Amino acid sequence: MEKEYPFYSGHTILMDDRFFKLTTDTVLLSYFAQPRKGEHGVDLGAGTGCLGLLCMLRNPGVTVDGVELIEGAAALAERNYERCGVKQRAKIVNADYTRYKFERRYDFCISNPPYFSPARGKASLSPEIDAARRAELEGVCSAAARALKTSGSFYFCLRPERLDGAFSALHGCGFFVKRLRFVHDRAESKASIVLISARRGNEGVKIEPPLILRDQNGYTKEYCDIYGQYLR
Repeated sequence: MEKEYPFYSGHTILMDDRFFKLTTDTVLLSYFAQPRKGEHGVDLGAGTGCLGLLCMLRNPGVTVDGVELIEGAAALAERNYERCGVKQRAKIVNADYTRYKFERRYDFCISNPPYFSPARGKASLSPEIDAARRAELEGVCSAAARALKTSGSFYFCLRPERLDGAFSALHGCGFFVKRLRFVHDRAESKASIVLISARRGNEGVKIEPPLILRDQNGYTKEYCDIYGQYLR
């Protein structure tokens, strides 16, 4: 069932229970990514378009196309692009990004890939979501390698326990991790998400300070500032 939700800077978007909804990791990833004005990016597994929209609305000079496997989600993403006034400069393609022939080389790729490997994770109530969530990291990294310019950046996030597989998949496609930032619910808790930036070229990774979501007073100032930029 479709519902309207408030979004960035007075915009609204549509979401549907059949598809992935806007989540904290999507907001944090759009904040972590650092596209420059004039750059053109692509969202691999765009869902209903939230990640690409956040990147574009936060950075007005940036354009983000989207590639989404599920037909209904892609159609909703296209409508959300139109609602937020970016449809004239960015497009949504209903396709499998692991097989899609990109029409151009992009400056950056963004993706919020499945948290679970195809053999793990509980089945959801939606076969559409199951189809999208059970994908291989190698497929995401290979698609990014095909879509990016030689100097392009790849931004994505996943659970820390999948880092070994992510490093292997990235290296297999010629990428090196350049930035890592771990996200913790509280300072004393284990990391729940890791934000990753990768590029081709030389080795050398920067481990950024952890992003803590809550402290003894409630949500941390940084977390509130991030959400304050995006959802108000």
